[in-house]
Amino acid sequence: MASEGVLTTLRQAWLALEPLELPMAVIGGLALSAWNHARFTRDADILIGMDESKVNEVLQAICGAGFYPRHSPPILQIDDQQLIQLKYKPPDGIYPFQLDLLFAGSEYQKTALTRRTKQSIPGLGHPADVLRAEDLILLKLIAGRVIDRADAAMLLRENRPEIDLNYLTHWIRRLALHGEFAEIWREAFPSEAPPAI
Repeated sequence: MASEGVLTTLRQAWLALEPLELPMAVIGGLALSAWNHARFTRDADILIGMDESKVNEVLQAICGAGFYPRHSPPILQIDDQQLIQLKYKPPDGIYPFQLDLLFAGSEYQKTALTRRTKQSIPGLGHPADVLRAEDLILLKLIAGRVIDRADAAMLLRENRPEIDLNYLTHWIRRLALHGEFAEIWREAFPSEAPPAI
C-alpha cells in the first residue's frame, strides 16, 4: 500500500522522464503491488538505463517537474550502485517524498531492463513499465535486508505459476546468490526443497 504522496511522486517523475525515451522501470516497494504483494513504502524507485553522459538531460527534465536533488554533486555511489536521490513536494502536500533514480550499470541490471513489462500499479492512474517478478526477486536478494528477503519470498509465493525458474536460477548462479535463494525458498515453500542450482 502506497500513500497518495508516493504515488503522486512516481506519477510526476514518470511523466517527466518518459519523453526522454530512456529504458526505465519501477522497482522497490511500488513495483511489488504490480505482482500481488502490496506493502507500505515511503519512496519511489526507478531503475533507468543511463550513464553520466545523460545526467544533465535527466536532471533538467526531472527538476523542471518540481524535483530537487538531495545531494551536491547529485550522483551518489553506494558500493557498485550509482544513483540520484531527489525530493518532491506534491502541490497539496505537507512534506516532500523521495525518488531514487538508480543507474542500470551492471550486465544484470541492463538485462532486467530489457525484460520490463507494462503493468498497472494500484492508484497510479496509468500503466508503467515494471521489472518482472523474477528480476524484483533478484534485486531484493542483492539488497539483502531482512525486509527485502521477506519481499522476495512473498513475490516467489504469490507469482509461482508465472515465474521463469530457468531465468531466475541462471542469475542466482551468475550472481552467487545460492544461500539467499535457498533461504527465501524455504520461507515461501517450507515443505518443499529448493530446486537444484
